[in-house]
Amino acid sequence: MFKCLLKSTMASAFVVGVLSSAAFAQDAAQYDAEGQLKLPTDYREWVFVGANTSPHELNDGKAPFNEMRAIYIDRDGYDYWKTNGTFKDGTFLIKEVMSATRYEGTTGNGYAAGDIVALAAMVKDSKRFAEDTGQWGFFRFPKMKDSKFFTNVSGKYGEDRCSYCHEAAASETDMVFLEHYPVLRDAQGTGISGVPVKPE
Repeated sequence: MFKCLLKSTMASAFVVGVLSSAAFAQDAAQYDAEGQLKLPTDYREWVFVGANTSPHELNDGKAPFNEMRAIYIDRDGYDYWKTNGTFKDGTFLIKEVMSATRYEGTTGNGYAAGDIVALAAMVKDSKRFAEDTGQWGFFRFPKMKDSKFFTNVSGKYGEDRCSYCHEAAASETDMVFLEHYPVLRDAQGTGISGVPVKPE
């Protein structure tokens, strides 16, 4: 009888634990009372998917965006992408926008990331952004003037601000520039996190 009671207690505790975890689970994208997106403070613990740069020197001295970019995706969004090959509702991508600086090094001349000047984000939500292209909402968190701090909330940008470029150049890949993100390309629907490895 004691063993049965113990098993029953352990089973109940397990069920309560699972239900509690589900109840407290939150989407990566959180909003304030005014509907502004909150900037996650732990996004660097997400999955880094790639980086790219567009310096003036490679654009006749007038690049539209003279910057370097590093992109992260929330872990749940990445896991779903890895398994299913599509971006699920709630997928959250963050872009760090950095100045691009030239350097001369032992491995040759190149470009390196300078200071971070802003963060940008895109969130997929079929209800909140039902009328937006691809059901993605776009946001930006600039660095505050004369401060080391960045703004911690952002209202949604109009479609003429960010999504226009994504729609024009990435409409066939759900508004995401997959050509710049090898981590996403390799993981898409494979269930594997890493480069393709020759079978044994």
